[in-house]
Amino acid sequence: MKKSIKLVLILLLLSVHILFAQSSVVNETGLIYLKSNLGFLASDELEGRETATRGALLAAKFISQELYKYGVKPFGDDDTYFQFFNIMVRRVEPETELTIINSDGTSKVLKFGDDLYLSKEQLPSDKYNGNESNIVFVGYGITGEDYNYDDYKGIDVNGKVVLLQSGIPSMNNESISETDKKKFSKRSYKYDNAKIHGAAGILIIPSERILRYWGFMKKRALSPSISLLNIDELDKNAIPVIFLSELSVNDLLSDEEYSYNEILEASEINKPLLGFNLTKKIIFNYKTNNEIKEARNVIGIIEGTDEQLKNEYVVLTAHYDHEGIVGGEIYNGADDNGSGTVAILEVGRRLAILKDNKRSILIVFHTGEEKGLLGSKYLTENSDFMSGVVSNINIDMVGREDTESIYSIGSGKLSTELYELVESVNSETVKFELDYTFDDPNDPNRYYYRSDHYNYAKHNIPIVFFYDHMTEDYHKPTDDVDKINFEKIEKISTLITELALRIANLDHKLKLDIKVEETILTD
Repeated sequence: MKKSIKLVLILLLLSVHILFAQSSVVNETGLIYLKSNLGFLASDELEGRETATRGALLAAKFISQELYKYGVKPFGDDDTYFQFFNIMVRRVEPETELTIINSDGTSKVLKFGDDLYLSKEQLPSDKYNGNESNIVFVGYGITGEDYNYDDYKGIDVNGKVVLLQSGIPSMNNESISETDKKKFSKRSYKYDNAKIHGAAGILIIPSERILRYWGFMKKRALSPSISLLNIDELDKNAIPVIFLSELSVNDLLSDEEYSYNEILEASEINKPLLGFNLTKKIIFNYKTNNEIKEARNVIGIIEGTDEQLKNEYVVLTAHYDHEGIVGGEIYNGADDNGSGTVAILEVGRRLAILKDNKRSILIVFHTGEEKGLLGSKYLTENSDFMSGVVSNINIDMVGREDTESIYSIGSGKLSTELYELVESVNSETVKFELDYTFDDPNDPNRYYYRSDHYNYAKHNIPIVFFYDHMTEDYHKPTDDVDKINFEKIEKISTLITELALRIANLDHKLKLDIKVEETILTD
């Protein structure tokens, strides 16, 4: 009798597994969950799910409740579904302005947004606010001792505001190493060099690239800037860094030693220009706000059935945050990344029913992806279980475009075996046309580096990233549920379910064969 019951259970489990592997059979059940979950997550009620806002909190709680209903156990802090971490939210208030004082005593006020924007990388100390300061042009703001080059040579900038160009010059006809080119080009280097020389602020002359994206940069400037909280990195004596518009810098350089056009022409041929003192002066009047807020990743676990392998993990991920409210409009992010969120939820639901994984499977929803992959950065750098992670499957935007195709990114970057598994499982189940266009190392989009999987790849964990490349409504208030292709989400859910099980049940860890271009993984 016991043998008969055991046989029935085995056959039942096998039949459930087959049902999930054949997407045409599970469409109705899967579609019901997908539509219901996305209908809530991409609704106006969640206010765009911006990191550390009310909407994001509602989304995280909803996701955790669904995991509980599905039988996915909590794997966050203190036996909850949540992994908490602090972020720094930096804002520049729209009242921020800058006053240019001419040599004849007349003045002009430049407004935040149209005329200038204040960098939020480090919000400036109040001690520089309201002071009248002299201005000094310092070329590119570079000190290259190995090249006998110094834009600050013979110039006193102590207590003064420096005006500098973007880019790097030719340095006395010396050949500059690639490492130094990257170093000298960074704003952080120019900022540090200005501070070392005692500058009280920085004005940046806009390059053609800055002008081309001024509208986008203005939007970003008016929005809060978010980063992981690191008290040690806070600069309490930070100096203001101002990006000037084309019209503003033209006004500033009128009747000075060099005009804006002359400086631009020099920049085009990397020609260095000698520094000079401007006849005008400047007064900063900025209003800023620093706020520490709590954010959370959501983590659940489907424990492995093998005592030897259960402490190894296949991690399935999607980010649940989006843009929030921008200019009074709610950005619901149905595809980005509501689609990925509900797909991973659906995968978790199926896997919890099957309970057929030897290794444990983590169901992870990161926050802060839109702010710079913050949630995945925190998780991968602060989670004890990372030493046991064998693979990451990440999805970000999988609910638009052709039902029969999906972009597959990164599966062969660190492990040829993972690439072969993706191909094999796909051909045996949903039969997507897998597009590898974005695996080209020369592709300018660089999507391999732009979603949460990358923080796993930096730890030499084999990853695969699935993505639909929807551009029509990308980061727009029109990314809504009525445009979602739920059949496509159902198909990717099936593919990920079967791929996760295949990896979880291997008798070995995925073999690493890191490509030369990926041996150094940097931000």
